[in-house]
Amino acid sequence: MLVFGIFMGFVAGPVSDKLKILKYPVGFSTIFLAIGALTLFFFRNDAGIIIYAFAAGIGMGMWNSLDNLLNLEVIPDENRVAFFLGVYNLGNTITQAIAPVIAAVVISWFGFSAIFIVSFVFSLIGGISMLSIKSVKR
Repeated sequence: MLVFGIFMGFVAGPVSDKLKILKYPVGFSTIFLAIGALTLFFFRNDAGIIIYAFAAGIGMGMWNSLDNLLNLEVIPDENRVAFFLGVYNLGNTITQAIAPVIAAVVISWFGFSAIFIVSFVFSLIGGISMLSIKSVKR
């Protein structure tokens, strides 16, 4: 994951700038994460971990490289950037606080491997939500 994440960090930004696209790489980065989670559900061996590392490394590299720029592009009022980034960070913090509770419930009800399906579903929801942004022109 580290190798592919760093590689995509160097590649995703310049490619996005050259092709003048932004929301599609960020949206598709979550699709890569979803695919990675699904491989851990279906392949419970070394191959699954390697496929996960490849997919998640690409996804996280693209995400880390482009997400903050997408956040800045969708802020509606340039005079209140700090406020909107604060709300964004609050949203990240709340979801990180709730995620262990959801994971505990899912694991206790359905078993450990079900958490990969939940991760797949939430990643798809996030990707589809980002791809539906209409205020970003690129």
